[in-house]
Amino acid sequence: MTMIQILYSIEEAAKILNLKISRLRTAVFRKEIGYIKLAGLVRFTKDDLENWIRKNQIQPK
Repeated sequence: MTMIQILYSIEEAAKILNLKISRLRTAVFRKEIGYIKLAGLVRFTKDDLENWIRKNQIQPK
């Protein structure tokens, strides 16, 4: 059984990540963050956002 995931728009994802929309668009253009493209629209899953946060997390020494 497949679960349907909630997909976030670039505006919603930017708000969740506390980023400017332009910064998130840059991350998409540079392929720094995973995304789904549906009918020409960029969408993000919760996993895409969490993976990007983890990838950019700096561990203390």
